[in-house]
Amino acid sequence: MKKLYTKYFITILSLLTLIITGCQSGRHSDTVTSDISRDITTSRSLGTQWGDGIESHVQQVSMQRTSFSPIDVITINYSGHQYNGKTISEVMLNNGRVGMAFLDDRDNKWPLTKQNNNVRLQGKSGQSYQLFYRNYSGNTYEIIATVDGLDVINGKAGSFSNDGYILRPYDTLVIKGFRKSNNEVAAFTFSDSSNAYANHTTEGSPRNIGVIGTAIFQLEDNNKNYQKVSPNAFPANKANGTYAQSPVY
Repeated sequence: MKKLYTKYFITILSLLTLIITGCQSGRHSDTVTSDISRDITTSRSLGTQWGDGIESHVQQVSMQRTSFSPIDVITINYSGHQYNGKTISEVMLNNGRVGMAFLDDRDNKWPLTKQNNNVRLQGKSGQSYQLFYRNYSGNTYEIIATVDGLDVINGKAGSFSNDGYILRPYDTLVIKGFRKSNNEVAAFTFSDSSNAYANHTTEGSPRNIGVIGTAIFQLEDNNKNYQKVSPNAFPANKANGTYAQSPVY
């Protein structure tokens, strides 16, 4: 598998089972599982647009998943609507082995609302956010993340077979935007749903605007050694179909 190694975290891109630096694992837990159903009216009022470019470097490494199925999956609904419920700062996945949170542009945790098994986020148009993961275990995980139904690495429809980020033992992972290249991402920025990236790419669908998904896979990590890929003097020759394409207006 091909994987990416970033300055602050390890990310993985693989052809068959893409592994990315992530930190969540386990079966659906009560604190992690959320109802996929959502209020169509409120969720569509807010989306995530292709924001400003942010420097974010990655390198490819080779790892494999231990199984074809994710050990945990969560869907978080968001909108500009104020939700009722218990306020939390972090969602625990895989029976507490992985924590997930949202960071604002000042690296503060964004308040989440939990009601029963549903976790929701109230966003604000014009503000950028980041996906934050913390690994509380000694296992290595792959994190596949989607925003509005689009994979955050390649911009295609979300799928468990897509590439993901690697989350090393007791480490953290921050996903700041849709990946544009090995060196840059487009910031996740809340906007009116009409400006959402999913509305301006052939891979997106208005039906999926308002949801953020995370799937966790456990990775084989013998001796915690990572195989780096040799540098490429002409990376653009291989990047055209790998990363997300700019939105079309």
